Amino acid sequence: SEQEVKELKEELHATNQEMELYTKAVTHSSLLIDQLLFSNDGSPTPDDPFAILTNSDGWTANATTLPAGAPADEHPSILRSCTLELTIDYCTRVTSRCTSVYLEELGAIPESDPFPTIEEIETKLYGEVKKEEPYCGLVESCMASDFEGEGCRVPECPFENKAACAYVESCLVAKIQDEYGLALGLISEGEKVMSKDWSSVAGSSVEEGVSAGEINNNAGVG
Repeated sequence: SEQEVKELKEELHATNQEMELYTKAVTHSSLLIDQLLFSNDGSPTPDDPFAILTNSDGWTANATTLPAGAPADEHPSILRSCTLELTIDYCTRVTSRCTSVYLEELGAIPESDPFPTIEEIETKLYGEVKKEEPYCGLVESCMASDFEGEGCRVPECPFENKAACAYVESCLVAKIQDEYGLALGLISEGEKVMSKDWSSVAGSSVEEGVSAGEINNNAGVG
């Protein structure tokens, strides 16, 4: 029937969208892995996204235009979105690792010993995460304060794990910048961040309220 045909078309469209998203995710993951594996292959060392955002006042949400004279890969909306997303991803992984270790410790507590309260567990986990990666303990409050809080605007990559710094440096890779630029509505399909004439762009087309999840889905980060 006509209704069945319509439903089949809708299912096919949804499947095609999922396949497109999957392809983008695979491509994005491949680019990130390349950055980690070959960041020391003799090619020029990428700049530090944290340093760029701090030096250009790019951390605030209203920093949505490329500063005069700055290279195209330092567009604050693109660089900030990518840097924050990869920072959150890394800190989430740190938290998961710390949680797994602590759960093993809790499982080893004898039944005769008192079990810690929820408040004690949360305090312990927060302390372990902050001990391993101090900046991870600040990210949530920094985002809530538009990076106005103490310790939010760091002069360089704040992570103890240098592999994490290389991970975030991938935000300066041209293909990844293009994915974020497209997801944020700053470039059109087929355009490139590095070749766009940003001097003719009066403002950003990024709408307030664009969530990390929307960028994640559109750019295929994960």
